[in-house]
Amino acid sequence: MKRRSLNAIIITGALSILLLFIVQFFWAKNLVTLENKQFNHKVKIGLLNAGYKLKIIHHSKIDKAHLVKQLNENSFVVEVQDIVNPTTIDSLLQQEFKLQELYSPYKIAIYDCFTDSVIYSHSGSEDASSVSAKDYGVDWNINSYNFGVIFPQTSTLEKYLGIGVTSGIVILAIVGFFSYVVIMLIQQKKLDEIKTDFINNMTHELKTPISTISLSSNVINQPDILDQPDRLKRYTQIIAQENERLKNQVERVLQLAFFEQKNFQLNFQCCNIKKLILQSIQPFELILQEKKGVLRIDGDDIMAEVDEQHLGNVFSNLLDNAIKYSGERVPELFIKITQQKNEVNIHFSDKGIGMDKEELKNIFLKFYRAPTGNIHNVKGFGIGLSYVDQIMHMHNGKIHVTSEKNKGTTFALTLPLKQD
Repeated sequence: MKRRSLNAIIITGALSILLLFIVQFFWAKNLVTLENKQFNHKVKIGLLNAGYKLKIIHHSKIDKAHLVKQLNENSFVVEVQDIVNPTTIDSLLQQEFKLQELYSPYKIAIYDCFTDSVIYSHSGSEDASSVSAKDYGVDWNINSYNFGVIFPQTSTLEKYLGIGVTSGIVILAIVGFFSYVVIMLIQQKKLDEIKTDFINNMTHELKTPISTISLSSNVINQPDILDQPDRLKRYTQIIAQENERLKNQVERVLQLAFFEQKNFQLNFQCCNIKKLILQSIQPFELILQEKKGVLRIDGDDIMAEVDEQHLGNVFSNLLDNAIKYSGERVPELFIKITQQKNEVNIHFSDKGIGMDKEELKNIFLKFYRAPTGNIHNVKGFGIGLSYVDQIMHMHNGKIHVTSEKNKGTTFALTLPLKQD
């Protein structure tokens, strides 16, 4: 996937989520407004019916259309033109509110315009008290007897908390899913780039020895080559060397195929670790000679239960890396074998270009190759250390890396002497 397409997906998704959030916000706001209108409408209908019944009881001449007034958001009054009993009003209100399916708590307030005071009580309670109108907190501004219903003020946030939480969870779930998809797309894009790099490297790595072998074979096939034994020997050495190199590259590809398998088993056998390391060194002796490199191995013969083939590949990978990443310096490799209790410790140390902390974090990732400035400056597919890490874990072992830029690297391997 191209970066432009990925950016378009991210921007489109982010705008869609933002639009969804805006729609949810206005939907919630409209819902709150509608709920409040419905509540006020039901309250007014209930009060209107209750006030009309009181009008009939007191034979008042108040127009039904002007019986009910809303003083503020949670206060309603009904004009009755005569003093009324709170219990009577409460009985009527409970009946009418029940018909309107209103079950919110409320207080009944009876306003006396002659004393400018309010007698009130809670619904369902026979206790009543009297306070001045100004202390009640409502501006009645009416010159007659009235009764009012005051609903406790409730926070809109508390009232619609359930709706808000549900909407928030839905939006967060969508944001989380979108973030997950974006992360997966970015990782997939990175993986595609890494695989493309791997294919390019593999093509280059396989073509180079094949071309060299082909060229050397043509030289050997020349009629006069038998008269030049030194030249013949040199080209046969080149063929042998490139053939070994080609064999190693094919082995790396096979390691990758092996790495992808999830159900493979190791074949554990008792093996001499030092002898296995010496066998792993043999293919690199010619390269070390050409580069005038130094390789020293210290330690006694230690027997351990391992898979010879795969552990040998582990040693080969570490040796190969130590030589490849020696830079322009003469390769210097030091291998130390020690035994501690029921474990064997193997240290592969070199004095190569080393790695910084950021590179150390990624070296065991599949296809990762430490940057050297040129994609073909250091040969390889980036699967060796990933393979090493997996094989060590399958041996119930451990691998630890220490490195310092321009000073060298040490791979410390720990293996149990016996497998459980």
